[in-house]
This record gives sequence, C-alpha cells and structure tokens, in this order.
Amino acid sequence: MSSDKPWLKLFPRSFVAADLVMQSWADIEPYFAKLSQRDLHTTAELEAWLADWSEAQSVVEEFASVRYVEMTCHTDDEDKKNAYLECVREVEPKLIEWENKLDHKYYDSPLRARLNPRRFQQFDRRKKADIELFTEKNIPLGVRLQELSQKYQEVMGAMTVEFEGKERTMPQMAQFMREPDRGLRERAHRASAQRRLVEKEKLDLLFDEMLQVRGEFAANLGLNDYREYCFRSKLRDYTPEDCLQFHESIKNTAVPLAGKLIEKRRNALGLGSVAPWDTECDEKGRPPLKPFTEPEKLAQGVTDIFMRLDPRLGERFDSIRHSMDLDSRKGKAPGGYQTTFSERRIPFIFTNAVGSQTDVNTLLHEGGHAFHTMESRTQPLTWYRHAAMEFSEVASMSMELLGGRELDPFYDKKEERDRARAEHLRHVVDIFGWVAMVDAFQHWLYTHPGHSHAQRDDKWVELYRKFSPEIDWSTATQGALRSLWHRQLHIFEVPFYYIEYAIAQLGALQIYRNYRAQGKIFEEINSALATNGARAILSEETLESIRPRRVVDQYLNALARGGSAPAPDLFEAAAIKFDFSENVLGRLMGMVEAEIGDLG
Repeated sequence: MSSDKPWLKLFPRSFVAADLVMQSWADIEPYFAKLSQRDLHTTAELEAWLADWSEAQSVVEEFASVRYVEMTCHTDDEDKKNAYLECVREVEPKLIEWENKLDHKYYDSPLRARLNPRRFQQFDRRKKADIELFTEKNIPLGVRLQELSQKYQEVMGAMTVEFEGKERTMPQMAQFMREPDRGLRERAHRASAQRRLVEKEKLDLLFDEMLQVRGEFAANLGLNDYREYCFRSKLRDYTPEDCLQFHESIKNTAVPLAGKLIEKRRNALGLGSVAPWDTECDEKGRPPLKPFTEPEKLAQGVTDIFMRLDPRLGERFDSIRHSMDLDSRKGKAPGGYQTTFSERRIPFIFTNAVGSQTDVNTLLHEGGHAFHTMESRTQPLTWYRHAAMEFSEVASMSMELLGGRELDPFYDKKEERDRARAEHLRHVVDIFGWVAMVDAFQHWLYTHPGHSHAQRDDKWVELYRKFSPEIDWSTATQGALRSLWHRQLHIFEVPFYYIEYAIAQLGALQIYRNYRAQGKIFEEINSALATNGARAILSEETLESIRPRRVVDQYLNALARGGSAPAPDLFEAAAIKFDFSENVLGRLMGMVEAEIGDLG
C-alpha cells in the first residue's frame, strides 16, 4: 500500500527482506540472531543497529497486533482465536527472550555512553527497567496471563440477553438506560445484571488465577507485590502514595460535584432516590439522543467534526476510515480501543457502536489516539512511537472535549447539541470518581493476598460508597453491585492501567480551557477590528497566532514527540501542567460546573 498522505506513507524495509511475509517465529528469528552477532565499533554503527532492531521488532509487533484485532472482532471464530493463541504461545515468548539478549547487548555496550543523552535518555530508562524486570521464569507466566485475558474476552463477548423479543449484545442493552420509560430501564438493567451474574463464579475463578499468576510473577523478580512491578515497568513518575492522595483529592472535589449533579437529577425526575437505571436518562424526560443509525454515518460525522476543529485533523481521520470496525455484534469483544500496526505505522480503531452519543464520544476518543499514532510515526525507533499512557489519554480525551463543541454534523438543533455536550461534561465529572474507585480497588487487591471472593466484593462496595455515594442500589438485582467490577476489563487484563485516565483528564481539561480562552480572545479581537474598520492594524500572521488553531498546534507538536520523553515533559510540550493536586482539580471542576450550568 502506498499513499500521497505523508502520515500514511510506508517506510521501506532496509534490514528485513522486503518480500518477507511473516507466518511464524521461524521467519523472523534469523534477523534477531544477526542483530545479536553484529560487531559494533562506532556510535554510528550502534545507531544503525538500533534502527535495524526497531524494524525487526515492528514486523513482529504488527504480526501480533493483526491477530489480536482479528480475535477481538470475532471471539467466536475458532481459527482466529487459535491463530491469536499460537502467537501468544509461540511468537511472543521468543520475542521476549531475544529482546532481553539485545537489551543487554545495547546496555552493556561502551558506545552507549557516547550517544546523545537528549535523544536516548528515555530509551536508556526503558531498557534499564526491562533488564531489571526480566527473568526467564516469567515467560510462561506471561503467556498464561494472555491466555486468561483471551478467556475473559471470550466470556464477555459471548454475553447476550433475550429482551423485548430480541437477542441483544450488552452494549445494545445499555441503550435502554437512556429511555424515558423508567419501567423499561429497570427491566433492562435487571436483565443485564442477571445475565452477568450467570458468569460470576466463572469470572471470579478466572480472576483468582490471574492474581495467583501475577503474585508468582512478582515473587520471581524479588518484588514485594505485582503493584511494585507495574509501577516500575510503566516508568511512572509518581508513587502509589501519590495515587492514594489523588484519590482523596477526587473525593474532596469531583465527588461532591457529582453528588450535586445527582441531586439535581433526583429533583428533576421527581424521585426519592436515584437508582442505577436512572443515571443515563434525560432529566427532562426527552427520548435518547439519536445522532446516527449506521456506523458509516458515525464515521462520516466524526470526520466532519474533526474537519471543523482543524482540517489537519479531519484529513487524517478521513484517510483511516478503512482501518476501523465500529458496530456492535454478537461474538465481538466488548469495549473500544485503538491499536497500531507497527510496521505500517497506521492506526486501527475498534468500537461497539449502537447509535448513541456515547459512541460519538468514543470515536472522538479513539480518533485522538489515532492522531497520536500518525503524528509520532516519524520517530525513528518503535519504542518512541508509544507515549506514556498518562499523556496518550490526553491525546484522546482532548478530542472528546473539543469535538463536543462541534456536534453540528449529528444534530441540527442547538438544544440537542447543548444537551449532548452537557451529558459529556457530567460524564467527565463522574469519571474521576470511577477511576479512583477502580484504582483504589486494584491497590487493595494486590496488597491483600489471600483474600476471599466475599472480602473482594465487600471492598468493592465500600469503595463504591466512598466515590459514588448518591446512587441507591437497594432495590437493584441482588449481587449486581458486588460484581459490578467484572465489567471493567482493565482490572482483568491490564492491572494498574487506569489512574492514567484521571491524570489525563486533568490534562485534557487544561487543553480544553486553553482552547476556549484562545477562541474567546480571537472572537473579541476579530469583532473589535471589524467593528472599527481597523483589521489592517494586525497582520494575518498575528491574527493566526491567536486563533484556537494555536492550541491544536501545541497538541500536535506534543503528540509528535511520541514516547521520546516522560509524561511531565509531554504535558509541558502541550502547554499544560502535570499536576494532580486538589487545587488544580478543584479549579477545573469549577470550570466544568459553570459550563454545565450555562448549557442548562
């Protein structure tokens, strides 16, 4: 494939044979062997060696990504499942072994000290952690964890509910939570909860095994627990104690605002209390927003939103429409994600769209991740094309917030656009409490080995009451709240990858604040110049510098740095602060509260 779009152009191979189509590890292993045997005498040779390693690594990463995508799109296809598991069992363990050999070859080389420290500091940091956190004993454990994750995907993807005369997926069932008929919402909630409870024991036992394997994994490295492994492997620039303090900041700022919004909802709906099936419906009794009916209309509408924000965004998104799977169907894994086909350096977007405004927000979100892939693709090393997750989620969440100001492609009426925007901002408030809940739960899980299923569920309920105190589950299906955590795939598949969403939301809200401020200044200056007939006083270049486009420039420039710098530096490049103190969060919550009030 070739393209006239610079963000899609292929990078020709210079090390791996151009005609090689990888089918198994045997196809690529000779290249890793050549890398391990190559003599290095100069820094130029070392840098060329790194480029060749990066190329071979990308070939394997894409091989694995393609099989993951095919498996998640069709969890009920045995051939695709087996192809993915073969990759997990045969390819990835070999890659880990060879990576470790090459890590040592790089890190032990005297030439390493002569490399440009500004370019290679973050790479050194990555490789040092990889070496320290490697033991051959953990290779089969890593394989087992991926097998268990696939089993989770299979269980969740197979869930359907017979409801109102039709078989429906769980994302389709969630649509009923937006209906004005409270009885319908309650029946749908109970039907979904009962279906999930059928799998409760299976998922509890599956998670037990995950905990056991992860505990053994950490012990093999001489670590206190798996939490320590996660923090070190993710190169976090903050500690578990910082996370726990952040939870308290959320409890003191976002949670009270969420409570005020729930109280407003309770009064508007005329209820004694707000049940879990009352949180998504419209407070004024209006039917749910219907922004689109077909996945293609979703893709086109989001393309148009990005075009309105900045033509650069719209052109990039439009050019990857062929690399998406958007609709919800039986046998498809839950949730949404964006992954990268590493050798081609292009994104793939996966969602479960059912026709809701949430689907619009999800595709805006994954579009932000896709921009990250496209902007950082010129980074010479594959390890630098993936940023710290705290900033990767800034890339995505910013697009949700900015895109929420340009919903005309989906709604003709201002009332509907304002309503959709207000709903999203309320979700932004809620996400802080949910993230704190999930993160605190994981801290407890991995620092309390040997806990029972009942103790685990008790802790979840305790945290739910702390971070979402206004929702009344007393009349819900028995056991539904206690097993609600089963729905959060991060808990099963990617432990301790969740606090990033709250940290990133802080960054995204700052970008949103900058964008709003820049837009207001531009509108005021432009209006004044036009009114006074004095537009010529300022040059076009000066006018351009104060357009909201300037904020998009900063955003794209930060994305282009990929993973070549730690999260705090990437925040700084986007003109935002890496600061999750109560003071910063409190001010941002004040901004959100005011805007929700303005939207009605």
